[in-house]
Amino acid sequence: MKKITAIACSMLMLATGVAAFSGCGKGKEEAKEVGTVMNVSLNPEVEFVLDQYGKVISVNALNEEGNLIVSAEVFTGETAEEAAKLFVKVSAETGFLVEGNASAGENEIEISFSGDTEKAEKLYNNVKSTVQTYLSEENITAQIEQAAAITDAQLREVVAECAPYIDKAKLQALDYMEMVETIAEARQETAGLYSQELKNAYYEMKAFTMQQAELETIKAHLGVIEKAAVDIAFAGYTLAVDTIETTRLTMLVNDSSPYQVALRAFQAAKTEYLNYREYVASLEQTEVTTAISQQLALLQTAVDQTEATLLKAGEDANAALDTAKASVQTTYDTVIKAIGNYSALANEYAEEVSANVQLKSQMFYTQFEEDYAAVITSARTNWANMKAALQESETVA
Repeated sequence: MKKITAIACSMLMLATGVAAFSGCGKGKEEAKEVGTVMNVSLNPEVEFVLDQYGKVISVNALNEEGNLIVSAEVFTGETAEEAAKLFVKVSAETGFLVEGNASAGENEIEISFSGDTEKAEKLYNNVKSTVQTYLSEENITAQIEQAAAITDAQLREVVAECAPYIDKAKLQALDYMEMVETIAEARQETAGLYSQELKNAYYEMKAFTMQQAELETIKAHLGVIEKAAVDIAFAGYTLAVDTIETTRLTMLVNDSSPYQVALRAFQAAKTEYLNYREYVASLEQTEVTTAISQQLALLQTAVDQTEATLLKAGEDANAALDTAKASVQTTYDTVIKAIGNYSALANEYAEEVSANVQLKSQMFYTQFEEDYAAVITSARTNWANMKAALQESETVA
C-alpha cells in the first residue's frame, strides 16, 4: 500500500448517518490536481483517477478479476491512453481478451469518464485510438465502446463506500473535484490490497478507528462520575466494533473463510475456462467439434456455479455484517447519550479531537498492514498464481 502523507478528513461518519466533523488537508505528495475518473471494463473492471494532465494518480479494481489486472502492471504515472493499453495488454495475455475466433459478446471493451463532456469525449477518442492501434498490431479483433458517463450521483456512491467517515450532509455538499480527490486519496491508501473485501475492511475499520478516537478524546474531559458511566457504555460500543472485525475475518477475509474458499474455487474454474477458450479460439471453425464445444460449455457452467457460490458467500457475510453494524449504531447512541453534552464538548475541544483523529488514522494504516499481513500477501499470491497459469504457453487439449 502507498501511505498518504495527510489524512483526507479529520472526523468520522458511519454510513448510518451519525453527524461528525470533517476537515481536509493535503501533503506535497498529493499536490497534483485531479481531473477525471476513467473506468475500463472488459470483464475485469478497473477504475483510474486521472490528474488534470490525463495521467493516472490512482488505480483500483472494481471487481475481483480486476485485481488480477492491477496487480500485474504499474499503472500510476501512465497517461490515460497508456493505462488503457496496459489494461488491454494484460487482458490479452491472461485470456480475458480472446485472441483468435471471438464469439458474440466477447472482446467488448467499455470505457467511461466522469466530468466535463467535451473533455471526456476528447479523452475517449485518444484512448480509443491508442487501444485500436495496439489491437491492430497484435491482430486482435475487439469492439471499443464509450459507455454512459459516470454521473455525480455515482461518484457520490463511490465516496460513501471508500470514505465512510464523511457524514451524509457533508457528502451531499462535496463538489465534483472534492469527490474525485477523496476517491483518489482513498484508492492510494489501498493500492496494495488486491481483494475487494480487504479494501472494504480497510475503509470501514478506518472509519471506526476515527470514531473511537473522537469519543476517547471527549471522554478524557469528563468528570470522574460522568466518565465512569461513559466507560461502561464505551466498553459495549468497543465490543460491538470488535464483533464486526471478527465477523469480517471469519466470513470474508481469512484464507479459511467461506468467501476466500469460494474465491479460490472461482479463480481455478475461471483459469481452466479461459485457457480452454483460448485454445478453442486458436482453431479453425471446421476444427471445432461438438465434443470441444461441449467441453467449453461445461467449463463455463463450472465458472457460473463457482461465481454463484462466491456471490452467496458475500451476501451471507454482508447480512451478518449489517446485523453487527446495527449493534454498533445502537451502542454508539448509548455512548452519546451517556456523555450528555456531546455537541458542546465536541465544539469546545474540536482542535484536540481533530488532532487525535488524524493521529489515530495515520497509526491505523500501519496497524492494518501488520494485522492483515498474511491475507494481504495471500491475495497478491493468489492473483499472481492465476496470472501465471493463464500465461502458460502449453497447448490445451
